[in-house]
Amino acid sequence: MYKKMQEKVEHSKEIVKNAVRDYRRIAVACSFGKDSMATVLLAREVQPKIPVFSIMTVFKPRATFDYLVRMNEQLGLNVTVFMVAREAEVPAVLKEREEQGELEVRLLSALAERFEAESAEAELVYGKKIYEVAPDRCCELLKVEPAKEAVKDYDAWVCGLRNTEGRTRKDYKEVEFRGLAKVNPILTWTEAEVLGYLAVKGVPLHPWYSRVFPGGKRIRSLGCEPCTVPVYDWQEERAGRWKGTSKCGGECGIHTKRLK
Repeated sequence: MYKKMQEKVEHSKEIVKNAVRDYRRIAVACSFGKDSMATVLLAREVQPKIPVFSIMTVFKPRATFDYLVRMNEQLGLNVTVFMVAREAEVPAVLKEREEQGELEVRLLSALAERFEAESAEAELVYGKKIYEVAPDRCCELLKVEPAKEAVKDYDAWVCGLRNTEGRTRKDYKEVEFRGLAKVNPILTWTEAEVLGYLAVKGVPLHPWYSRVFPGGKRIRSLGCEPCTVPVYDWQEERAGRWKGTSKCGGECGIHTKRLK
């Protein structure tokens, strides 16, 4: 890595060091996208035993679950997965690894019942999926509420938010306080810097990032399968999220709503 990038990495690690020093109960979030992976690597260099949690949904692509299991094993993350789902909806690959003691899956059954009811209502009234007609509500139930459950026993959490991703992330700070501390150590990193850092560390990317689409489009921000589409390099990274809805390029709510 160039000197400038080395300095940026050291600055990011210093942010994590300070957070670990100041907050006894701290964890790192991982969606298993590129930014999350870079953040997990940084955090674990500072605190190898830092807990890792992940918010998964029934709409995540199979490739994400496979990649989660692969990285969990390769890096020894012992990740705790929070998921609004019925037992039958949990991917077999997660169940197998949980039985082997490699990770933990925490199902939020009450939320699953509510999600099923509201999904059925959306289909009955509009003839469409809930994520098409009410994406904010879909994210509220599948991501925000599970995130609240994930952080309830912590004083701080570390995440891979970056202010170069899109218009909705310009004004965040490296450390924020809203009920609990949120630490954003790679806030000023660029997309290229994240990819370069992971390459240097020898960590493979989620396979969706290597897919090439007509016109040279590619997946640059990874979310749920129905709400993730490829974009051009000249577009904002998050322009492919919730395409075709009022939420296009926006936020799921984890970073905009109070979690505790």
